[in-house]
Amino acid sequence: MIILISNPVPVKDEHEIIHQLFDDGMEIFHLRKKEYPEPELRRFIEHIPEEYLKKTVLHSHYHLATEYGLKGIHVSPAFSGKIPDGTLSVSFHTVDEIRKIGIPFDYGFLSPVFDSISKEGYQSRFSLDEVKQFLEHRKEKIIALGGIEEDKIETVKNLGFSGIALLGAIWQSGHPADKFKRIKERWLK
Repeated sequence: MIILISNPVPVKDEHEIIHQLFDDGMEIFHLRKKEYPEPELRRFIEHIPEEYLKKTVLHSHYHLATEYGLKGIHVSPAFSGKIPDGTLSVSFHTVDEIRKIGIPFDYGFLSPVFDSISKEGYQSRFSLDEVKQFLEHRKEKIIALGGIEEDKIETVKNLGFSGIALLGAIWQSGHPADKFKRIKERWLK
């Protein structure tokens, strides 16, 4: 599973890039624009081609997921609101958070697995051996997030992650579509 998380701030030609990545096989797009007021987020969603709305997950203004027929919502482990129809994904920063989660979820991000590309100073504190042992005994889909580059794909697979979530590797690349294709190719090998 390959997931792209939007850059939290606007990006030049962002909708064209997102459309291209969907055309190139992006499975899920996480729309993470938490600072956007609802009207601005609505405009963003309305620029996503209709055929890709069912592949889009919201990180805020959750009621819009139902209204626009989106794939689902993404929450923190402390979420206590009403779970709408669709998928529920959760952010985790420790394996203990996954162990203690009190709500069922479809998949979760564990981050940062490697030092972050997009957040300066956001470094991994995981023992990769501990992560591997933990993932061997989990049925839930756990997605690696943080520092995911082409050279990390084999490591992520060997650790037992169900997929990868991309942010900095794509949005900080000079050629997002080309970067996505290279990462996807390595993931599918």
